[in-house]
Order: sequence, then C-alpha cells, then structure tokens
Amino acid sequence: MTAPGELMRREIAEQPDRWLDLVADRRAVDAAAEFLRDRLAAGRLSGLVFAARGTSDHAAVYAQYLAQALLGLPAAMATPSVATVYGRNVHDPNSCLVAVSQSGASPDLIATLESARARGGPTIAFTNDPGSPLALAADVHVPLLAGPERSVAATKSYTAELIALHMWLRAVAGDPAGRVDADIRALAEHGRTVIRRSAGLAPDLAERLADADRALLIGRAFGAATAREGALKLMETSSIAASGWSAADAKHGPLAAVTTGTPVFCFVGERTGRASVEALLPDLYGRGADVHLIGNDPEGSGLAGILPPDVADELLPVLSIVPVQSLALELALRKGLDPDRPLGLTKVTRTT
Repeated sequence: MTAPGELMRREIAEQPDRWLDLVADRRAVDAAAEFLRDRLAAGRLSGLVFAARGTSDHAAVYAQYLAQALLGLPAAMATPSVATVYGRNVHDPNSCLVAVSQSGASPDLIATLESARARGGPTIAFTNDPGSPLALAADVHVPLLAGPERSVAATKSYTAELIALHMWLRAVAGDPAGRVDADIRALAEHGRTVIRRSAGLAPDLAERLADADRALLIGRAFGAATAREGALKLMETSSIAASGWSAADAKHGPLAAVTTGTPVFCFVGERTGRASVEALLPDLYGRGADVHLIGNDPEGSGLAGILPPDVADELLPVLSIVPVQSLALELALRKGLDPDRPLGLTKVTRTT
C-alpha cells in the first residue's frame, strides 16, 4: 500500500502529460464535433443538456458556459433524478444530451442518457472508461485518456474533462485543430510550472489553515466552476465544510458565513468576471476573512501571482484548480488524513 497522499500527489503531477495525450489522439474529439456540426447544419439542434455528478458536474458547468460563449447555443444542466426518482422523460429530442463522468458507471446518468435516446435525441458521453455502460450507451463516446485514477480524490480526470470538452467545443465552433492543439501544448508547459509552484506553497498554507473548519471559494463565470470543484476537493480530503460560489450569488447568503479568520479563496485570474469577484473584497476584509487571491498578478506573491498572465479565460480553469488540489493534499496530511482514501467515499458513486 502506498503512503497517504502518494497517489494524489502523483496524479496531480502527471496532469500536463494527460492533456498532451488528448492532443496526440484527437480522433474521438473530432468525431464528436462532426456529429454535432452535422445536426447544426441540418437545423436539428436546439441546444445542449449536460448530465454529470460530483467533480464531473463542475466540468459540465465549465462546458455549459463555454458552449454558450463559443456557439451561441442554449446549454442547460440535466436533473437526473427526474428520470430515476420520478420516472419522467422530459428530454427535448432536438437537444443533445452530453454526459460527463469519470467512471461512466453512475446509474442515474445512464438512465438520463437512455431517456434522451428513447426520445430520439442525440447523445455524447465523455468518460475515462471506453467500456463503461455510459460510453457504450451513447451515440458517440470521447475517452478522457487520463489513465487509471487510483486516488479517490479526482484530479487528473477532472482537468482531462476540461481539456476534452474544450477541444470538442472549439472544434464545433470551427477553430482549426492546429491552433487548438498549440494552445493545449502551451498550457501543458504552464501547467508544469503551476504544479511545481503550488507544491512549494501548499505545505505552509496547510499549516496556516490547519485549524480551519470551513472555507469559502468564490469565482465568476468559468471561475465559478473552479470554486465549486475546489470546495469539493477540500471537503472530501480534509473534512472542511467548504462551499464554492459564483461572485454573483455570494451576497445572497454565503458572505454571512464569513467570520474572523474564515479562509476565503477568490479566483481572480479570468479577465471576464474578475471585477465582480474583486468587488467583494471590501466586505470580506471587513468581516475579518483570511483572504487568498488565486490569480495572475505579475507583481503578486504566492497564490496571487501563481497563474500565467497570457492564458485565455477559457483555458485558465485548467490551471487555477491546481493550487487547491495541492492544498487539499497537504491539508489532509497535516490533519492526519489520507486524501487517497477519504472515509466514507468511494471512487464510483452509484446514485440511483
């Protein structure tokens, strides 16, 4: 058996290589893009509906924003319980059901995809297991190529989902493959730097936050997905009551949970939406929050300057989650926990 956290540490470190694997073999991404473009060209596509759970749900939120920004198509999130708990099929056959799942084995996602197919709707699945029930049930499957993920806390499968969804939607939008691939290769180089710097900063930050029992993470647009995923990483590995929010919602209740010393992580790397996150800072400081900016300020120290300044907003979430992954790992170890094997959690959540 490996030492506590060793699996998660390895999987954080290998992420850039997994992104490059998707660039090296983009056949499935291109096939999924052609599948969607054909329906767009024929006027048979009214929008996209994403179905996901847990970490993959946050990747789907990212894709929901990106699809609307790039394609101008309505994009919504499915409610799998409608199919499994209420037994209703409400899928619009002119919308494409896009299921996102690391394992491809969640019964409610399978049921949701099958209900879409029963209505005659097109379906696409993004999973890390080509032989999974979800992959086999979809019209088109895109493998994440992340390799086996042995730590219960998902890291490399999450960023592989972001990359695969990004490549797919840009291909649908007509961006040349060479340009997209060049962007991912450059991102991988930035990723190695961010991973190294995050690993160096995380132990001291974990020591500082060792006694925290809650945390708030705030972003906007693409950064909102990162805030939610970061909160999940802290919850599942370190038993912290963390929550992630869009800056647009933070004043509608979440700020009331901030008291003196509450750790608050603000994602300010994206150009779009940054102003609304920064507008919350006076309130946060006024409440005595322990504020941590995660951004790309060239003059910023620590997390405030950990991200590169020349990455497009649409790709920055792939990097901005890394510091929280590293913090979650080190904080769990500081608390005497094993982030690879959190109590009460399993790799595959079989929600019905």
